[in-house]
Amino acid sequence: MRAIPSTRRRVELVLVPLVAAFCMAFIIGAIIIDRDAGLCPTPTWKNQLTLSLTGDVDATAVTACSGTDCVPLPPTFAKNATESPSVLTPQKDGTWLFDVAGTPPKSVSFRVYDQSWKVVAAQSAALNWTRVSGNERCGGHMAPIGVVLHVP
Repeated sequence: MRAIPSTRRRVELVLVPLVAAFCMAFIIGAIIIDRDAGLCPTPTWKNQLTLSLTGDVDATAVTACSGTDCVPLPPTFAKNATESPSVLTPQKDGTWLFDVAGTPPKSVSFRVYDQSWKVVAAQSAALNWTRVSGNERCGGHMAPIGVVLHVP
């Protein structure tokens, strides 16, 4: 029997236990970090966007849809739509309110209609929401955003 262990024996005695300890530490760390990865609650909030109209404003209705490739529907169709198009709600202060789902869109397209249901203004806006509650994984309530649309 040799007094000095071979290179393979050194690897088995030193390197293998070190690698195994590192792997176990990594797995235990991942389990601890992911301990609160339960189910996300159902959104009970609505994020809101306020649209202010400037210029020659005589708007009868405003429709909107979220996403980069959407086209807002006319008000008569938007009222009955079940997907993203929607009719904004007029407010007492002259602004229009757009309620969006729990996951807010990155962009919204608007159309403003006059009393004869003609489009008098159209605009798309990129939105930068700020989270005020919740987390990135499950979402949460966002701070309201204000958008200004000029009506010629």
